[in-house]
Amino acid sequence: MDFNDLHPSDDYSHRFFIWHEWIQANGPLTSENVFDYFATSMFYDKQSNNQVLRMQTMHTGVPILNESEELKRFTGIEFALVHAQPPSLFIIHKRERSSREEVRPLAAYFIMNNRIYRSPDVYGVLSNRLLTSLYALQSSLDILRINRPDYTPRTGFIWPITEQVMSDDTGKKWGAEDSATAVSETEISTSQPENQKPTVTASGPKKQQNNMLMYNAMRSTAFHSKLSFSSSASVRDGESVPPESLGIRSSATPAPTVTRAATPASGPTPQDTLPPKGAPGAGKKKKKRTC
Repeated sequence: MDFNDLHPSDDYSHRFFIWHEWIQANGPLTSENVFDYFATSMFYDKQSNNQVLRMQTMHTGVPILNESEELKRFTGIEFALVHAQPPSLFIIHKRERSSREEVRPLAAYFIMNNRIYRSPDVYGVLSNRLLTSLYALQSSLDILRINRPDYTPRTGFIWPITEQVMSDDTGKKWGAEDSATAVSETEISTSQPENQKPTVTASGPKKQQNNMLMYNAMRSTAFHSKLSFSSSASVRDGESVPPESLGIRSSATPAPTVTRAATPASGPTPQDTLPPKGAPGAGKKKKKRTC
């Protein structure tokens, strides 16, 4: 195994470069001075064709008018500015030139808000995303393995399914809504006649149906208690209450009337005054009072 495989060289993919003093001394970045700013970073290759061309014209004092055309005379590694949107965005390519018209890109760098970054390649992006996905899947499987239920020969692995428990705030909210609904239904039922009262549909909540059933039961109980109270008061006053008002259906055939024999005007006979003889061994019976 190669040494570079165990200890790969730093490609500066996780770093950025910024030099505040250079920006303050030379002003904001433009298409003319952006390459000079890039040459001061660690991303710049000192053995590139750009550096060779700069060394050739350093002591002559003649500025390079068209650097891209001068670089076509060389072969090897070079840097080129491919996109400029001053002063916030610049894109520089590192490429290998094999002829005047044939170049192969090797890396890309972008300058955003005076910070120089290295753009990741496709392999780095895909490998990072795959590693992140695999790590999330592995973590989920580890959690499931820890919380896995016990195995039974009859059912196997069965996960316990529990109902969702509402929080206290949610329960208070539902209770307030149910109470408001019950109050509104009570007002509607008292204001409308019996044939126009709204009916509870099957799609309504179960709690609303229970509230309506309870309200109807309380209403029926109050009605019957009122009837029984009025009937008892009339009986106490000596009035005859028809059975229809009490909800009792009268029989088709009237019951025979019981007539009491008239008592004689004269006083009681001696036989009537004597107490009846009881069975032998029985105690004496008290005399009945006669009016």
